[in-house]
Amino acid sequence: MEDWNIIEVLKVGLPGLVFLLSMLAFRLLSAEQKNPPPSPLMLKAIRNFMLVNVFLAIMTLASPIIDGMSSGAGAEEVAPLVGGVFDTLVKSGIAQLKKGNAAVCHSVDYVNRYLLLKNKENNKMIQVFASTIIPCAQGQHIVLHAEDIAKLGGIVSETSSNVEVVVALPGYKFAI
Repeated sequence: MEDWNIIEVLKVGLPGLVFLLSMLAFRLLSAEQKNPPPSPLMLKAIRNFMLVNVFLAIMTLASPIIDGMSSGAGAEEVAPLVGGVFDTLVKSGIAQLKKGNAAVCHSVDYVNRYLLLKNKENNKMIQVFASTIIPCAQGQHIVLHAEDIAKLGGIVSETSSNVEVVVALPGYKFAI
């Protein structure tokens, strides 16, 4: 694991954490097997660690299901986001916003999720993480870093309605 970029694995979310914990459990078992008499106390600690990891793996599989079931009354608003495409305005203007991150309105359901943005005019796409919440008095929009806007194909005006958005499931990232 020395040559792995752990930060990139953890950006995937809970599945990335489960993967890293599984690798750690494997390495602990491998190291303990090299000892001539394996320590029963150490084997019990590794087993408990693996049980926690199995619980997290089950939570990783169940979280999209639980998220969909818990939406309840707001299911009409969430349903189009899961695998659906919608248009929105894109703006620039927050100096503290880092490249690869986006600021979204406080009233949306896709905060802390990855967004796939596509410029409808030139079909260029970028992926950003909706990490910041901003107040929105009228309408919904997404605020991007200037470099991310340039990657979308240099939207000339400060706002553009020619951007399609797809929202990833919680804890997941698009493979682009």
